Amino acid sequence: MAIDEAVARAVGEGRVPSTLRFYGWREPTVSLGYLQRSSGAVDRAACGRLGVAIVRRPTGGRAVLHARELTYSAAVPMDGPWGGLAVEESFSRMGQALVAGLRRLGVVATIGEGNADRSASPRTDVCFQMRRVPAILVSGRKLVGSAQRRWGKVLLQHGSLLLEFDAAMHQAVFPAWPRTDPTGKVTWLAAHLDRMPPRGAVEAALVTGWSEMTGAACTPGTLLPEERRAAAALVRARYGDPVWTFQR
Repeated sequence: MAIDEAVARAVGEGRVPSTLRFYGWREPTVSLGYLQRSSGAVDRAACGRLGVAIVRRPTGGRAVLHARELTYSAAVPMDGPWGGLAVEESFSRMGQALVAGLRRLGVVATIGEGNADRSASPRTDVCFQMRRVPAILVSGRKLVGSAQRRWGKVLLQHGSLLLEFDAAMHQAVFPAWPRTDPTGKVTWLAAHLDRMPPRGAVEAALVTGWSEMTGAACTPGTLLPEERRAAAALVRARYGDPVWTFQR
């Protein structure tokens, strides 16, 4: 999370180009939205028993369990074409890129509608129980959840693509997860493919979709030393501090 914020700030300051990043997690981890209240959103005792870590994201939205999934982050400057887009428009544009990438894997996906999910309470604490924009859906079930935050000069968007799904773990860590029909609103990539491709192939398809829909060529890169230093400072100041994680 600290790396994503450090990269976003560097993009906003013009020190690095727009950055699309993919990663997984060393251990199952719940990420809370930046403004989300932690109380009631996640069962901390269950997380402790199951070895599930808890962090707070720099982006908004609701809680996500990062396990058997692929996380992406996209940081783009607000002084170019992205700056003229409303929040829903920017969600839609990035969603179109995800849909194009999934199509390359043979998965036909759509972007959730603004008022499509009347059955889910707007107060739900769990991202994958909401199917409105910016959700990416397959046959009406959520495959990708995303969240966004804008600082003055940069837009940062996070997202989680479910590769597989562990219903029991979701029920254990999220008090609000349905106890009956736990998969009713979600789906996962392996459910739509005859053979699950390597993670690198999934990333490559999403990169191609991003390039197709945004017109921006993607060049592989690594974190700069100053980005690593900034991330380490953010861990010390915020992300490594449980008091900060559970302050809300």
